[in-house]
Amino acid sequence: MNLNPVQYFLKRYHSSELKPIELKRMLNLWFPFLVNRISIISISDDFHHMDVRLKHSFWNRNPNKSIWGGSISSAMDPFFPILLKQILLRKGIETDFYSQAINVQFIKMVKSDVTFNFRINENEISVAEAALIEKGKYSGWHSVEGISARDEVCVKGKVQVFLRKRG
Repeated sequence: MNLNPVQYFLKRYHSSELKPIELKRMLNLWFPFLVNRISIISISDDFHHMDVRLKHSFWNRNPNKSIWGGSISSAMDPFFPILLKQILLRKGIETDFYSQAINVQFIKMVKSDVTFNFRINENEISVAEAALIEKGKYSGWHSVEGISARDEVCVKGKVQVFLRKRG
């Protein structure tokens, strides 16, 4: 028996049987997240919510001792598409996905850990599902805020999600 962990994780990742705890483990072990100090705090059982922390550290801070904008963008980039993909898989819709665009507004310098609370509501899911059924693809904007350790909004972002029906 040939056990290849990469193939196993990819197969699980594209499965409607994937559990939130498995996704959390996979993403927390993904090398780009480790390097950027991005960690998944929690994922709801229905994949409607995900909390992500970007840790302030020596590896991602600039000469001003705040977090680089690229690290902040990386912490916002993939999570809305990942959540939508998992939600739609449970409805029997297989998709390919990516972030089509990101709009980031830096409000304050980020000199502490920053937390992003990704939320997808039923209306957003219905719009995506209808577009996929009607046109075979979906493109829509989703908003998130970065909250500092002092409970201040320091970053506002919008992520344009693109989904295409597989098959």
